[in-house]
Amino acid sequence: MALSEKIQIEIAKSYSESRLSIGQIATKFSMPASSVVYYLDKHKVEMRSRSEAVTTWYITEFAKKPFVLKRDLSQKEKSLKLAGVMLYWAEGAKGGGTVKFVNSDPAMIKLFLRFLREVCGIYEDRLKLLIHLYPDQDAGALKEFWSSVTGVPENNFYRSYVHIGKTGTYKNKSLYGTLAVNYSDKKLLTQIIFWIKEYQKKL
Repeated sequence: MALSEKIQIEIAKSYSESRLSIGQIATKFSMPASSVVYYLDKHKVEMRSRSEAVTTWYITEFAKKPFVLKRDLSQKEKSLKLAGVMLYWAEGAKGGGTVKFVNSDPAMIKLFLRFLREVCGIYEDRLKLLIHLYPDQDAGALKEFWSSVTGVPENNFYRSYVHIGKTGTYKNKSLYGTLAVNYSDKKLLTQIIFWIKEYQKKL
């Protein structure tokens, strides 16, 4: 039985305006994916490329919005970019698919987050933080402290990692524990590593 014109238009809008994937539309309208493709083609809806389709699916299915690099940087922003890239070169994880920066200095953490926010244009909800601490430190107080420093809500923190059996002098060196900033986006990690290599050639 053919679908009404109204439903066909809803299918087309679900793809072109709501940005749902073919699979999501098939589930929504309880039909085979092949039928979705048929109606999209019938209404001359331009299909997305494979890479665009994957990105769009992540956004609609998991709210994983992509980062948006800042263009035409001011001189101050260029300095911020250089500082952020150098910090990551020194302290950041180079493998895997996650941008991961670890440090115990609140000033460095704040600077790196400014780099992510102002230069890289990250999607704030994808920031996840992890505190490393020791048994003689107050996990609740540290989470409150780092949330204030970073501007990241406490519900975006992973459960703190406690290093069992270590206390004492280390606490004097790292009063606030150590914070790991995590942003799961392989494309952004690739971009930052590309910038590192660019600066390597220039410096």
